[in-house]
Amino acid sequence: MILKNALVLKDYSAKPERLDIKISNGKIKEIGVNIFDDIEIVDLTDKLVIPGLINTHTHVAMSIFRGIAEDLPFNDWLFKTIEPLEKKLNDEIVYWATLISLMEMASHGITAFCDMYMFENSVAKAVADFGIKAVLTRGLVDINGEDNGRLFENLKLYEKWNNFDSRIFVGLGPHAPYSCSTKYLKEIAKISKDNNLLVTMHLFENSWEKEKFNLKEILDTGIADNHLLAVHCVYVDDKDIELLKSHNVYISHNPSSNLKLGNGIAPITKMLKNNLNISFGTDGAASNNSLDVLFEARLSTLLQKKNNPENMKVDEVIKMLTLNGYKALKLEGGEIKEGAYADLTIFDLDNPSFMPIENIKNHIIHSSPKIYATMVNGKFIYFDGKFPTIDKKEVYKKFLISYKKVIGIEN
Repeated sequence: MILKNALVLKDYSAKPERLDIKISNGKIKEIGVNIFDDIEIVDLTDKLVIPGLINTHTHVAMSIFRGIAEDLPFNDWLFKTIEPLEKKLNDEIVYWATLISLMEMASHGITAFCDMYMFENSVAKAVADFGIKAVLTRGLVDINGEDNGRLFENLKLYEKWNNFDSRIFVGLGPHAPYSCSTKYLKEIAKISKDNNLLVTMHLFENSWEKEKFNLKEILDTGIADNHLLAVHCVYVDDKDIELLKSHNVYISHNPSSNLKLGNGIAPITKMLKNNLNISFGTDGAASNNSLDVLFEARLSTLLQKKNNPENMKVDEVIKMLTLNGYKALKLEGGEIKEGAYADLTIFDLDNPSFMPIENIKNHIIHSSPKIYATMVNGKFIYFDGKFPTIDKKEVYKKFLISYKKVIGIEN
């Protein structure tokens, strides 16, 4: 197809240009003015096209728990409320809960995400059916080095799904320092290096975790020798930041979840000044309620500006949403250029929040943008309020049935 008459922001540092984009076999074949061919034309007048937005941390099936465990401190939220409910999950429930989250993310312009959870085979099936791009990891925990088959499950996921349709990729998901022994992390690190797999892990999300564990000892397991996507990093000091810089570490910043669970505000400005790769994550809908990375970006920006408005300028934030996110997930993308995958987020400019249009980049972050369409590998997964790849009513129906099973309501 050819996307015509759009304003196009090729990358975070560019200025919008009026261009056409020709797409073939999932990739951008040509970018220019007045491109014509005997193929499908999609008129994007009054639209803005940018590289796809990335959500670098979530637990997609936790949409089934949205709004259940409100106003609780972290330990009560996780150990007393969420974990008991998770025992009721199964493959079918996770499939429908995942589709709900994929619909939400696509409607917010998200083209790819990183997941850490359970029943990941069902997550992969939902991703395959829906058309979004994902890095999937089985959440890994152990007791004295024994993981009860979770690591084997993660590796089977890799064998079955990795590089499916150039959209599904598989990494390793050790849950956190408090749920994974040193022995276990060393084993995961070896598998990561031997197979060149991304590792993602919650790290120093809360104050007691920082007090109990030493970052150097964690990194000495080799967990960050290949590619570590470290999530949260709220409680890192100057020494920790120096350590992170010396390893292959990428940071997923999840400000809403950090605040909602009372875990605080991560020192993002300091990390950026130390050239760490920072991207945005929403966390799961159980600890955030929303899967909107644009909201995360604005919230983070305002939090970091509280003492200095020069912190987190717009270009830098757009980079975090796009290019940094792709790098964090070990994926190609984050720029609109010939030969790149056609992963695109499209805004509707027929929106008072985008006026005056001369300041359009600023409006992406600091106004109320409206997503018109989301494209992954050259195919629309969201377009003008519709989801082309699924039956929305059927998903809603099956999700409600699943929700009632989880919380114990009889049909």
